[in-house]
Amino acid sequence: MIYLDNSASTKPRKEVIDVLIQTMEENYANADAIHSFSHNILLKIKNARKIIANYLKVEAERIYFTAGGGDGNNLLLQGIINANSRTKKHLITTKIDHPSVYEVFRHYETAGFEVDFLDVDRDGFVNLQQLQDAIREDTLIVSVGAVNSETGAIQDLEKISKIIQAKNKDTYFHTDFVQGLGCTDIKFDKFPVDAITISGHKIHAPKGIGAIYINKRVKIANIIYGSNAENGIVKRTMPTELILAFTKAVEILSREDKLEMEHSQKIKKLLADRICEEINDIKLNSSLDPEKSSPKVLNISFKGTKAEVLTHFLGMYQIYVSTGSACSSKKGNSRILEVMGLNQSELDGAIRFSFSKDNTEKQIAEVVKILKESVERIRKMR
Repeated sequence: MIYLDNSASTKPRKEVIDVLIQTMEENYANADAIHSFSHNILLKIKNARKIIANYLKVEAERIYFTAGGGDGNNLLLQGIINANSRTKKHLITTKIDHPSVYEVFRHYETAGFEVDFLDVDRDGFVNLQQLQDAIREDTLIVSVGAVNSETGAIQDLEKISKIIQAKNKDTYFHTDFVQGLGCTDIKFDKFPVDAITISGHKIHAPKGIGAIYINKRVKIANIIYGSNAENGIVKRTMPTELILAFTKAVEILSREDKLEMEHSQKIKKLLADRICEEINDIKLNSSLDPEKSSPKVLNISFKGTKAEVLTHFLGMYQIYVSTGSACSSKKGNSRILEVMGLNQSELDGAIRFSFSKDNTEKQIAEVVKILKESVERIRKMR
């Protein structure tokens, strides 16, 4: 099997699985209980916050655990919008943000808020002049994803933050950092940010766990009600085993992220170069510059094919890729690639390859061989 769908989800590390199992066996009490067994577990969770905060370069006491990226985005965005809705009715995001951001803004647009959805250029980068022009006195929040899940485009968060601060320092800035975690050098002590979302299953941790950061200046309302106050606005029983497993993955990232990014970038460039040499009528939809695009993501259009058909052909050889974000890959044309201006043939044949530490050069040689054969067969079927 050759797994090239790591932007959708990664294989948990052995060390992470070991922590998960050990915690379930030894630290199974509810962290919200009042006895000493539970108190010791709560101390472990507080230490987990410190490890994650240190990696992001934010304040540990402002980290709260969620059920993942979509959960975190909803908790943050709806909580912030609901808490400030009487005085501010203007919101800004992009046309290429993840559905758990994009659909929240569409919901509030139908509820009477004014929303600006920013354009991107043909390479997937946000129109910064449009952002500057859009910010107003009543702009509540700007939400821009750090790394696009389909193309890997890395937005200039520092420049975006400066634009927001210069135009309206009271406007909150949120970034969905789910695809950025472990795939960029971005740290959040270099520029102001008010809210961050991250997730575990993109960095070799389990599904069902993530975290959010909320700056202390942010006014936010609960959208989940309960008595578990220790976890801030995420009022649920904390899943200790998932939290500590996620933290182990972040711990490993803090030591190995640069090496793993270099490895993924090498695999990405090798695949891109080989495809360009072996297969005609293609279009690269991702930059090969690691400063501009995640080393983990390569999106390519194979003109004259259907991506779904090509994906199934590769699947017959146990080569697993995707047609885009797992959250929206079954809904026809990619919204992201459409906004970037791809024509219908390019949209129809767009495939996302996404990499991890486990992929090898030998695998890439096999992928290109099968891919070339599959593309030729599909084109002959037209």
